[in-house]
Amino acid sequence: MNAQYLTRTTTVLLLAGSALALSACADQLHPAPGATLAPHGGATSSAAGVNIVTMTPDFPGIVDIESAVTPIKVKITNNGAQPIRVRYADFKLDATDGTSYAALPLYKIDSSVAKALPLGPYYPITDPGFRWSRFRVAPYYAGLYPGMPWYRGAFYGQPYGWGYYDTAFADVQLPTPEMRRNVLPEGILDPGGSLEGWLYFQHVPSSKKSVDFDATIHSERGAAIGDLSIPYTFKS
Repeated sequence: MNAQYLTRTTTVLLLAGSALALSACADQLHPAPGATLAPHGGATSSAAGVNIVTMTPDFPGIVDIESAVTPIKVKITNNGAQPIRVRYADFKLDATDGTSYAALPLYKIDSSVAKALPLGPYYPITDPGFRWSRFRVAPYYAGLYPGMPWYRGAFYGQPYGWGYYDTAFADVQLPTPEMRRNVLPEGILDPGGSLEGWLYFQHVPSSKKSVDFDATIHSERGAAIGDLSIPYTFKS
């Protein structure tokens, strides 16, 4: 065995294991005690006849964008009598130390994240021939099986024949196609209407412990007509 190759393989394994372990150990946002829970998950608040439900599931897709931005799924329902504006500037996450994290339009997201890939030829398989139930593929196979859920925790390389197989990483530029497809668009929400999609906030470190999802409701002409807040806390 080539010593240089072994060193390279070991280094990659250590880096991969460290990155995945950090991802697995990272705390996630959950509704804080005192938040009003929504019937089908998430938390909710209302102001000026407008109801907002916020949810923090894992973002769909094969790239772990949570290391670069803080994604929150939002559903807005206009139960009021007048149209309202939906703008990214109206949403923010406020930490207890006074730091604010803005909701970003896609063109303001300019960063990259590492995506684990299997070594060798890379051809996505959309119709696998094996059967599965309640199974999540290893993270470095997420891109290989785009229709399957993938494990987001630590998943270390294992002995394989004469040595260890390692994991290749590729830098992925944000925003990803999944981010573009799922983003909550800006616009006017008429009475009786609803809008659901994802907001991408500046990355909030879990060291902040807790944040408030704050929204200001504006009329069609831009007048502020209400404010609402939903408390969140980081939990492992």
